[in-house]
Amino acid sequence: MYDVDGETYLVVDAQVHAWDASPHNQAGPAGELFAADLLRRHRELDGSAVPLPEVERVTEDGLTRDVFDGGYVDRAVLQPVVLGELFVLGFSPVAWHAELAARMPGRFVLSGELDPDAGQPGARGIAAKVRRWDMRGLTFCESRRPGGRMELRESWLRRALTRCTASGAGVVHLGVAPSAGPAPWRRWRAAAGQRRHGTAPRLPSWAEPVRSGSALPVRTRPVQRVPSAGFDVAHFRELATALPRTSFVLGAGCLPAEQLCRLARLPNVHVVLTELLPWIAVTDTRVEFGRAFGELLLAFGPERLLFGSGYPLVRPGRLVEQFAAYRFPDELRGRYRDLDTDARRAILGGNAARLYGIEGGRLAPAVVARRG
Repeated sequence: MYDVDGETYLVVDAQVHAWDASPHNQAGPAGELFAADLLRRHRELDGSAVPLPEVERVTEDGLTRDVFDGGYVDRAVLQPVVLGELFVLGFSPVAWHAELAARMPGRFVLSGELDPDAGQPGARGIAAKVRRWDMRGLTFCESRRPGGRMELRESWLRRALTRCTASGAGVVHLGVAPSAGPAPWRRWRAAAGQRRHGTAPRLPSWAEPVRSGSALPVRTRPVQRVPSAGFDVAHFRELATALPRTSFVLGAGCLPAEQLCRLARLPNVHVVLTELLPWIAVTDTRVEFGRAFGELLLAFGPERLLFGSGYPLVRPGRLVEQFAAYRFPDELRGRYRDLDTDARRAILGGNAARLYGIEGGRLAPAVVARRG
């Protein structure tokens, strides 16, 4: 809970990661490169960087200190990312999250993952896992691993999501993943052609598939950077329209602003603000942040926006304090109205509590549809 000016806010962090990117888990240069990108991103966003080991590997002590005690968070939604080709034991698998939730009861909401590299075979048994671990959502991208891709228009995907919704996991996270990219509005300008794209980073000669006989795992594909968490808008529109009982949560930076705001016409689409919030109090970007946040507020309304920190890239305490006190800059006051207490309460935790079935900070029993 966060108390300020006589008001009490329930805080539900809709994007928290519990990962292990430490050297012992890195599958060669590709895993090392991914971990280095995350560390660089943390130093850019968090302001006061924490020691390297605490970013590389999330621990119970770190979660307690940074998220629940110092971050005011009542419930954290754990977002899984396997990345099996980059990390020997997986980057942030669901099984780890389940163990963490068992050791820290009453703290987490679990989500499963549909791996784009596994396709339809990887979705087998997903509904049983939902019931086993009381998952409330699923996380996936069309493309996440190097070479892996999942088409949103696949009929088997609709069937899998329908089964998961009936089993209690009625929230689908799309484009919600740890990101090492620039501020969303910079990516939007680049996509609109307002500035030239930079050349792709050249991988060093040593970043080649590991050969037989090495102490590191053998890879069958060349090393590539993990692709961005984008998706085909037309295919997503078809999917969301076909599954009205399923709620879809999109990352605020997963699409250009105009495309994302047009999706607000679909009543079951929500947005998590993780990629915007780190810039909420940065002087140089206050207008850009205000405009990006204001457009999402106009399109989706405060009832379909969710708070997310992306921990450990950013610790939530600062974001909660700054969002609860946020006012639009003077340059934008004529276009956007400042948030009232009810709107702040909804975005900080009320909306996520409704989506994930959290009552008074506790998980309500999942509503499971049974065949008669």
